[in-house]
Order: sequence, then C-alpha cells, then structure tokens
Amino acid sequence: MPDKLKYSTISAWAIAVSRALSASGVDAYAVFDNAGLCLDEVESAPDSRIAIERMTRLWHLAEQATESEAFGLTVGQYAYPMHFRSLGLLMMTSVTLAQAFEALPNYSALVSNSASIKLQRTPDRLGFTITPLPGVDISPMSIDAFFTTLVHHGELILGHGKFVLSVELMRAEPKNLSPWQNCFSCPISFDKQENCLWMDRSMLEQSTVMGNPKLAAQNETKVRDYLDKMQALKWQEKASQAIHAMLVSGEPRAQKVAQVYNISERTLRRKLKEEGTSFRDLLQQKRRELAYHYLLNTELSITLLSDKLGYTSLTNFSRAFHRWHGTGPADFRHRSKP
Repeated sequence: MPDKLKYSTISAWAIAVSRALSASGVDAYAVFDNAGLCLDEVESAPDSRIAIERMTRLWHLAEQATESEAFGLTVGQYAYPMHFRSLGLLMMTSVTLAQAFEALPNYSALVSNSASIKLQRTPDRLGFTITPLPGVDISPMSIDAFFTTLVHHGELILGHGKFVLSVELMRAEPKNLSPWQNCFSCPISFDKQENCLWMDRSMLEQSTVMGNPKLAAQNETKVRDYLDKMQALKWQEKASQAIHAMLVSGEPRAQKVAQVYNISERTLRRKLKEEGTSFRDLLQQKRRELAYHYLLNTELSITLLSDKLGYTSLTNFSRAFHRWHGTGPADFRHRSKP
C-alpha cells in the first residue's frame, strides 16, 4: 500500500477548519486534540505540513462534531489567500484569473500532494479537476472546501461568482442538496468519475484590478522555494510521488517526471541510480501497490485495472502480478474476500 506519511497538506487548511468549527459553536481545541493535533502549534506554523492521514481524521471528527456533511463548504469561507502565503498572493496578483488557475496545477503540491490536479479546456470553458490519488484516503469535504475556496478567491478578484458554470463531485449525493446549491449557485452533479469546477473562460480572461506581473513573478519564485524545501526528499521518493499522480491519467514516463522537477531525463536516471534504484523499478513498485489497492477495495474489472496501470495487454499485467504474488489477480481478489 502507498506510504501515506509521504502525502501531506499545508497547515493552513487545518487553521481554516478551526475557524469554521469555532464559527459553528464547536470547541476546536477538543476536536484537534482528538485528531492528535495541537491547535496552538498549527496556528503558530501555518506553512508546516500535516500528514494526510491525520488531516483526513480531522475532517472526519469535524463532521461528527458539527453534524454536517456540508461542513467543507463552511471551511472554504474561512480559507483566505493570506493563509496560503505566496500561492494565495500569486492568485491575487495574476493579471487574469485564468492565468491564476493555469498556474495552480503546477504548484498544487503546496496545498496538498495527495491528489492529481489538471485543467480541462474547451473553447468557452475551463475545468479545474481534482482526482484523489488511488490508495490515499482523503475526505470529500476537503474537495468541497478546495472548490469553495477557489470560488471565494475568484469572487474577491472579479467581484462576483458568476464565472462558475457547473460543479461535478465524486462524493455520493447528500440528502440535503441546498448547502451546495446555495454555495455554488449553478448546476451540481454527484457520483461523478472526477471532481471538476467548470468555469466561464471569457470571464476568467478579463484583466483584474489587482493584477501585477512583477509581484506575481516574485510570489511564483517564493512558491517554488517553498516546494523545494517541502520536497527535500530522496529522488526515488519524489519520482514515486510523480508516478503515482501520473498513473491517474495515463502512462508515466521518465521524461515527464523529470520535467516536474525541472531536470533532464538523463539527470533523473542518474540520481535514481545513485540511490540504488531505477525509474523502471519505481514504476513497477507503484503498479504493484495500486494493483493491491484496486483488487481489495474496488470492483474494477481485471481488464480495466490492467489498462489503468498502463499495461499494453491483460497478459502482461497477469504475468507481472503472478511474479509479485505467485497467483493471478482474479484468484488473489477471490482469496482476499472475507
């Protein structure tokens, strides 16, 4: 299974959770204590990181304490640009909101590295898409909070929220839809394959009053510096995280992973070799972890699982799986069922 301790989120999210809890009349200190977090320490270090496993527990406890499955929407109202430091300021100082959203996928790891973020584009729409990494458990409320925060930031820049056209969510449809309808004021669908915030491109491309290219460039440099410090991991750990994210949408390649860290493919392979591993070994290890996850936790067919993991044929996947576990994937799933 994936090593969850390598996946984290910026403490600014926890601070927003504490504000929302207090506004809801809930003792934030008690909830944080139950989650194994010290609220005073979190608030004193908003740039620090919280393991995603612990953050997911905090979301779960917050939902219980507030008795609201829509609590993530409330949290989004308390996540201000200043909480996300240079990334928030980068959004606020970009010449257009479209430019800000274009930059976010490149630096989304600052907010959390537990999901794959990409942009979908049509001639008239821009889709901000978040897909949780397989095997990494994150709360649906964190997606609600993220989308609400993006809308809130957009409203601060444009002066309105009319740029949101529709919202697609992976979470199950709640019994009471009104909190989501009131929050987004647009068509909302649930039980989707991915989370996507669809926006009007023409509105996003309007120049903003706060746009300042010089300040935006300075903030972008600060974001990169933060990520460099945050990602002070071994190269095999960096490459493994990138492979995990890329497997969500396609076949990971060494060249693409190298581009994520602004180095050449040759340099990446050399650094991995110096650590006693290779790109091929890391890809196989991640495929093995995800195959285990999908077989035990989903009903995904073996054929679709083979495709999702990037194998050119079901035969190749079955052969690799037999090498790992001494049995075929179908037999492994059958034996693992209670």
